[in-house]
Amino acid sequence: MKQVIFFDFDGTLVDTSERHYKVYRDILGFYGIPNTFTKEEFWRLKRDGKKTIDLLPNNVSKDTFQLEWIKRIENRDYLRFDEVFNGCFEVLTQLKELGHKIILVTLRQRKDNLFWELNRLGLNEYFDDIMVESPLYLKTKAILIQKCLKVLTPHNSIIVGDSEIDILTGKQLGMVTVASTYGIRSHKFLKKYNPKFYLDTLDELPKIISKIW
Repeated sequence: MKQVIFFDFDGTLVDTSERHYKVYRDILGFYGIPNTFTKEEFWRLKRDGKKTIDLLPNNVSKDTFQLEWIKRIENRDYLRFDEVFNGCFEVLTQLKELGHKIILVTLRQRKDNLFWELNRLGLNEYFDDIMVESPLYLKTKAILIQKCLKVLTPHNSIIVGDSEIDILTGKQLGMVTVASTYGIRSHKFLKKYNPKFYLDTLDELPKIISKIW
């Protein structure tokens, strides 16, 4: 049975911190509201588990901000700030050479912009399949993964991701869970969800996988 690795995208394969911060900052500026956080402060709070709307000044409408966030966060002008993590190409190449099936599973609103970004970053050629659905409709990736595989067992599937959504999805389906601690959530935060393995840098993944298979 072919071994399958499901990868999250944002925060696992690509660094999205600059994009998230710029969208946050620009929305506040659009409404004439001063930004009180540096990028480092903003990202530290996000990694500690804070939602972006929890970081708003008291005089900002969360509903208004959320609508503007949805409109901007996957705009190509902002997606240009995403960067591939160090070691990404090398790791994906190694996993392909070892014969693993690699599937991207992500929650994005704009499929067209996702494929545009994959092409821009040179990542589209690495995936055997790409599963995507809007986070406005799904709160877990389980449905996407179940659609993708007819046979799914804990022995032939791994999910690698940087958020609680990824870990909870993997646990729901009985998959091996690998928490990427360098993305949107910290090691300390993800520890609450008890993943099987922790990934502190992407280039550690082949070594972790060798322990599983």
